[in-house]
Amino acid sequence: MDTIFSKSNSNVKLVRSLNEKKHRLKNNAFYLEGIKVVNEILDKDRAIDIMFIAYSKSILENLNGGKSLLNRLENLKDIKVLDFEENIFKYMTDTVTPQGVLAVIKIPNYDILEELKNNKKNIVILDRVQDLGNIGTIVRSCNAFDIDIILCTKDTADIYSPKALRSTMGGVLNTKIIYFNDLSIIDNLKKLGYIVVSTSLKTENSLENIDFNNKKYAFVMGNEANGVSDELFSKSDMLVKIPMTDKIESLNVGVATSIILYEQYRNKSKNI
Repeated sequence: MDTIFSKSNSNVKLVRSLNEKKHRLKNNAFYLEGIKVVNEILDKDRAIDIMFIAYSKSILENLNGGKSLLNRLENLKDIKVLDFEENIFKYMTDTVTPQGVLAVIKIPNYDILEELKNNKKNIVILDRVQDLGNIGTIVRSCNAFDIDIILCTKDTADIYSPKALRSTMGGVLNTKIIYFNDLSIIDNLKKLGYIVVSTSLKTENSLENIDFNNKKYAFVMGNEANGVSDELFSKSDMLVKIPMTDKIESLNVGVATSIILYEQYRNKSKNI
């Protein structure tokens, strides 16, 4: 296999461009980086549209698990695999110390109504959440507590940015993330039997009062500074708050989402 040494190579230009949102949208693609996550991609039963896998042999050979993955990559038959000179690989990514391997993947194109119709579990709606670390935490918590779908309003930060993807630690592979522009999707959710729940500090209704069994919920989590928008508040079936001491006013949205998802998982699990 020939090694790529030039910054002008089209594949180098593509990967580097995916560090910016406008190019991720233009190419309908993103990349996931690291030894662990690329192994997970190759192990997945669910179809993942891999454009190609890029690696740097000189980096991989010196990392734990690198030689094993290198051998795996060199024996792949149905996936395009490209070797890049070490400095070229580092040039492509925005990681300070890259692990020498990444997969360029097409962004999944989901039919939102079909996904919601077929879903039997609760879902999460992110309303204008901006912090990429918070989004990563939420994706991981969805993985941990059996949530498969996250809906994002159009003003929610881009989950496919490299920073957000790193914070999910591969969790994005197990979650269907769908952005939507029209709030009429909330009305469709209700028609499909979902109860729309927004978090609010202005309600006395505690999270402990929700009956999580035999119902489907859509949990709306709002912007870090301003909370849930008025439009989504007006469409909510229920407002809830997390019971806590008066020592603080509110919780980080990533923490709050994790608590809510744990509570719904715990309640459903104990009644199985």
